[in-house]
Amino acid sequence: MHTLIIAITIIHVLAGTVALLVGLVSMFSKKGGKAHNRSGLVYVWGMIVVAATALPMCALQPFKLFRLFLTGIAVLSFYLCMTGWRATKQKKSGPTPADRLLTYVALVVSVGMMGFGAYLLKDGVSVFAILFPFFGFLTFKNAWYDAKLFSRTPEKMHWFYHHIARMGGSYIATFTAFLVNNMYRMMPVGTPEWVGTIGWIAPTLVGGVLIARTIRHYKQKFDRPKTVLA
Repeated sequence: MHTLIIAITIIHVLAGTVALLVGLVSMFSKKGGKAHNRSGLVYVWGMIVVAATALPMCALQPFKLFRLFLTGIAVLSFYLCMTGWRATKQKKSGPTPADRLLTYVALVVSVGMMGFGAYLLKDGVSVFAILFPFFGFLTFKNAWYDAKLFSRTPEKMHWFYHHIARMGGSYIATFTAFLVNNMYRMMPVGTPEWVGTIGWIAPTLVGGVLIARTIRHYKQKFDRPKTVLA
């Protein structure tokens, strides 16, 4: 069993590292270009492996809040990645039954994360009593948005903005897990808990601003009237 856990952990770490590296290539390459599309596809498969290995890593090892929470982050990152990737496929066909199922599962997981965070509050305010509801709400917010969109006609170029927001959000969640997993190992003994909490939340706040600015840039670009040459 120990050998199996080690093997799964190695695969998980390698897939996450590859995803973080190729994610940068996709992020800074020309949108719709060959490098962007190929690196983006590798990123998607990397995130599939990360999510698929996170679940047995949590189930096969002794219970720890930190490990359970990282599994929740993996689910959030996977959901954002898949819906971001699927946005490029839905621009003509719309959501499939598999897309709907994924959204409903994410809703259930998000409610579970928020509920577990509320349960932890019975023992007082702690890092995980804050983080479970925070990231559970982020998962719920995104999944609820998608669920409502199933019965609506999205705005023009919605798929493009959705793709940027979700893939960017997925990268932020993956980077956050990488950051804190190493941050806790390097922090001196006796470091206050709130330092770790900042490490969890700061990437989401900073990354969210950058994603919003990127989407605003493209909206202004697409809405700009074309110059007609006389």
